[in-house]
Amino acid sequence: MPSLDRQDNVFVLDLGDGENRFHPDWLTAVDAALTEVEKAEGPRALVTAATGKFWSNGLDLDWLLAHADRHQEYVVCVHQLFARILSLPIVTVAALQGHTFAAGAMLSLAHDLRVMRADRGFWCLPEADIGIPFTPGMSALIQSRL
Repeated sequence: MPSLDRQDNVFVLDLGDGENRFHPDWLTAVDAALTEVEKAEGPRALVTAATGKFWSNGLDLDWLLAHADRHQEYVVCVHQLFARILSLPIVTVAALQGHTFAAGAMLSLAHDLRVMRADRGFWCLPEADIGIPFTPGMSALIQSRL
């Protein structure tokens, strides 16, 4: 589960040590962390990091398949996460230590800056290879950042 730490004026949002998929509980925890960052006073920045093999593998497809009736609500929450990172009034950096796929890659694009290890991990939008269409919001984010 995501956690937030503060080191002087820099907040470090650790996405976790698993696949860091966008499960609704995970999205709620990230949202709460971003609220704490927004409410803090004074100069600050946000670094979003993770540990382990993955930075984020994106959407929680298992949860989504089990809750297909909530698909629209889920996509709205994902879009809200991207918009929230994009509109934070502070510098945001995605520190990509491992695999960053699909909506996880889009989350990294929502940050102002991205830094990735050269010796480990892949950044990928597999939807392009397997023919899954992006939502208009996802397309706009990808096109504006790439």
